[in-house]
Amino acid sequence: MSIAQLLEDLFARTAGPGGRPVTMQEIIRRMERGGIATMSLSYLQQLRKGEAKNPRLQHLRALADAFDVPPSYFTAEDSPSFEAASQLNPEEREIALRMHGLSDEALANVRGIVEMARRSERLDSPSAHRPDAD
Repeated sequence: MSIAQLLEDLFARTAGPGGRPVTMQEIIRRMERGGIATMSLSYLQQLRKGEAKNPRLQHLRALADAFDVPPSYFTAEDSPSFEAASQLNPEEREIALRMHGLSDEALANVRGIVEMARRSERLDSPSAHRPDAD
């Protein structure tokens, strides 16, 4: 399902104040109160219509929090990134969570450091993926 379809499902299932359907403005207020990410009403509308197709992870986390669903609601459970994320140990998870909110430039720097460390430890070499290696 697309992000737009997932959002439509959430809007259809989520009640706002007084039991009426939740509005986009209410979702924006919930995200602001949660302090996870700010999002404009127009961007939320673009996501909901399918016009914005690649939201940032921080926006998906904020939406999940606002709708009171797990962030995994927006990810396919059979995707490699979901599977890898579920295998992180507590220290790896802590590092990943600390990256939340960093600028694109800072994230690029962190990615470079991680790639250098992986090469240093030969984690991405062909022999590292074979069970009979070593």
